[in-house]
Amino acid sequence: MTAPETEAPGSPAIRLYVEAPLAAGATVAPSAEQHHYLRSVMRTPAGAAVSLFNGRDGEWLASVESLGRKGAALSVTAQTRRQEPEPDLWLCFAPVKKARIDFIAQKASELGVSALQPVLTRHTQVARVNEARLRANAVEAAEQCARLTVPAVFPA
Repeated sequence: MTAPETEAPGSPAIRLYVEAPLAAGATVAPSAEQHHYLRSVMRTPAGAAVSLFNGRDGEWLASVESLGRKGAALSVTAQTRRQEPEPDLWLCFAPVKKARIDFIAQKASELGVSALQPVLTRHTQVARVNEARLRANAVEAAEQCARLTVPAVFPA
């Protein structure tokens, strides 16, 4: 839910990861967090352009159809990038410190890792790994670095 650091000229500043299938003419309802981001953080007006990706259908241009208090609707218009196959690269890591797990998820996503696998070892200081938080960090990093896929997150 962030603007990419390096934008192509003419591309929308906002990129969102959605679970819904993307195709021309489709209408997508953003999640509650994405709705808050569009309405309250970015103050996106109706008709504004947004980039959407889901890791399967490539990147699509969409426009904000409606943005109210309760929800929003994004109208998918055209494909801007095709989905390309990515290498099957896994990162197995021992979460030594809790603060560094977020950093690992962000950097691994930016580098093109396809799966994150925490491995609990004898020297691990973390009792359990919050998979939802790990996935959220990977999604945010994919949105920022203009990546088309989000790494899979597996339990420790």
